[in-house]
Amino acid sequence: MFAIFKKEIRYFFSSLIGPIVLILFLLINSLFIWAYSPNDYMNVLTSGFATLEPLFTLAPWMYLILIPAMTMRAFAEEKANGTLELLLSRPLTEFQIITGKFFAYFSLLILTLIPTLIYYFSIQYLSHHSIDNAATLGSYIGLLFLGSSFISIGLFASVITKNQIISLLVSLLFCLLFYFGFSLIADVSGETSIGFIIQQFGIEEHYYSISRGLIDTRDIIYYFCLIATFILITKLALSSRKW
Repeated sequence: MFAIFKKEIRYFFSSLIGPIVLILFLLINSLFIWAYSPNDYMNVLTSGFATLEPLFTLAPWMYLILIPAMTMRAFAEEKANGTLELLLSRPLTEFQIITGKFFAYFSLLILTLIPTLIYYFSIQYLSHHSIDNAATLGSYIGLLFLGSSFISIGLFASVITKNQIISLLVSLLFCLLFYFGFSLIADVSGETSIGFIIQQFGIEEHYYSISRGLIDTRDIIYYFCLIATFILITKLALSSRKW
């Protein structure tokens, strides 16, 4: 599994996609948070609040595009190049291959967030340490869970096709559905018990719940179940090649 992990990390930084993803994420966030923004609320300097909420509002939408772009080649490229069979012939289980790729992309997810700590320390300094640390920590944890969910979806999308563009589109569609789709369906259903149940299937509901700084076990269970489900069906799709 560690060999797969190192291979994915090495490939990420040896291609243009690695630097592009990191630079785009930081550049766009910096521009919206510190310079240009569609409204005063999204700009830290003009909002008047000591909070990183603009980052945590914008980042999920950026991950909706960046993570599918990162994961689209995970299995699709292996299948297109004919190297997947070689990979499966090694003394590794399918689960080890999938989890090796998953943790590689999870490490890259953490790497995109580490530089944003500069925003945190800057706001701490400017606000004389009046930032809400609990909400900030909760939001970072929420982003890690959200990003992990998108990674598991991206791996599934990549394993069912050998075309990276199709993988990107399928991943983007599923990420949109789970992040925004269920909330939209719940809004259409109105304020009913059915609407509430539908909303609980969406990532957005649980992300903003954790972002309040109160870690609810129901939110943790939801994310673990969602990630485990997509890893499981990714394994089933990979195993189906033997049938």
